[in-house]
Amino acid sequence: MAEPALSAHAAFDAAGFRAFLETRPDGERWELIEGVAMQSAAPRIAHQRIASNFERHLNAALRLHRPAWRADREIGIEVSSRSRYRPEPEVTVIDAATDTERSYTDRFYLVMEVPSASDRGRVLERKIAFYRAHPHNRFILIVEQDALAATLHVRSDSETWHVETLSRPGDAIVLGELGAVCTLAEIYADTHLDPRRL
Repeated sequence: MAEPALSAHAAFDAAGFRAFLETRPDGERWELIEGVAMQSAAPRIAHQRIASNFERHLNAALRLHRPAWRADREIGIEVSSRSRYRPEPEVTVIDAATDTERSYTDRFYLVMEVPSASDRGRVLERKIAFYRAHPHNRFILIVEQDALAATLHVRSDSETWHVETLSRPGDAIVLGELGAVCTLAEIYADTHLDPRRL
């Protein structure tokens, strides 16, 4: 669960947020949403498996069709030092040649979020708007952790996004030239929502 770390009047930009992160213990997970630092509680195992399953399938597709890109877990997204946003999605597709000494990226092509209850509503809406505004981003995948369901946002041109709802185990996650990366059932493998267990 994400909770504001500071009151709304103590707003950060991304540069100030980076300085704030340096004062925090290793292992804590923080995001900057509309200038407010928000800490996430430790995720459930299902949450981690959903993200890991998707990352594995996505990297397999990228190796075949887009080797210049790579999917990684929990990378901060910082488009400028003055931005009031620095989210950290579960999976982000970035350039494979990105400097691996960095803890954030300023260019991304896909994000996947597995929202907790506290991410619902306004926080998730603002994250989606931020992801859509990035000129290079082409895909946003929101995967539920309490129901077998996902929402895929696909950019069809510079201004238009198409939204698809997936709810059947065999529904495929289709990502442009990458094709069908995996099915919804494969994302939920080895979780309490795994269709093979139901």
